[in-house]
Amino acid sequence: MGRVSDGTSFGDRVSARVTGLRAWADDLQQRHTVLGFPYAVIKKYGDDQGSRYAALLTYYGFLSIFPLLLLVAVAISTVLAGNDALREELIDAIVPEDLQATVDNAVRTLPTGGLAFWIAVVALLLSGLGIVYSAYDTLNHLAAVPHRRRLEFFPRYLRIIAMFLVLVVGLISIGAITVAVGALPDLPALTRAAAFLGTAALVFCLFWAATALLLPRGARVTAVWPAASLGALVVTGLLTFGALVLPQFIARAGPVYGSFATIAGIFALLYLVNQAIVYAAEIALVRRRRLWPRGLDLTQPTDADVRALTLVARTQERTVVERISARFDADATDPDS
Repeated sequence: MGRVSDGTSFGDRVSARVTGLRAWADDLQQRHTVLGFPYAVIKKYGDDQGSRYAALLTYYGFLSIFPLLLLVAVAISTVLAGNDALREELIDAIVPEDLQATVDNAVRTLPTGGLAFWIAVVALLLSGLGIVYSAYDTLNHLAAVPHRRRLEFFPRYLRIIAMFLVLVVGLISIGAITVAVGALPDLPALTRAAAFLGTAALVFCLFWAATALLLPRGARVTAVWPAASLGALVVTGLLTFGALVLPQFIARAGPVYGSFATIAGIFALLYLVNQAIVYAAEIALVRRRRLWPRGLDLTQPTDADVRALTLVARTQERTVVERISARFDADATDPDS
């Protein structure tokens, strides 16, 4: 393990090979968008701590599941008061099987009308806003919106409530498609594919509504449609896969671990869905702001590196008179210098 004939150590030769390989890979991905764009998305995901925000969406989404499902059930019961069969089919399509009895019992104990009923509905609305507020915070962070430019208290919550109502309508519409497909078991594969695409279109509309309502300046459809379309297809696929696999997973868990399996399964599915949502947002932002190619060598940042890291820094601007800039010193070797 000593020195070889040219006087260099084995470790130095290995280090030189690794450096050369990295330089070759860096040059390759910077010259080819098919490689550079995915790497830029992954790089921005890391810069933004995307996994942390996906976990927050999962956590608040799980806490908001019951109020959201209960509000959906109330809306369906109110709209379809004279059609018990269709109402039950829609609720069965939207509410997970293990939660159906709880949601049904909660709906039956709600006031049936008057001021008490509307107070209960408003309480459900407020208690189910956690997932939408988390989506607001995540979207503004990923879009590098400085805190000083984010919405004030009352406009923010008005938009969050509006997005929550859009989400309720979207869930009811998705449930209607599920009921329509389930009621006709002999549908051809082409029709089922059309139903899948219809659900994906609804998810796409929810994504676009989120960018329009939760950002200070709503993004245009032309800016978000490629990433939103891909994200909608992935999310719809995950939900379809989860609807098929999760009940079997829970059934095999047995009576002792059934409740734990339900919680673990819902958490896992929510996390996968939220990971897909965060990545879709990152794809849209990298494409819109042309944040590629990024460099593999951190000591030689590309123009896209400079723009992306400057945006991350500017996110922390909190007052109207505060401005943050980033300096990139090619000669700096000490991170504290």
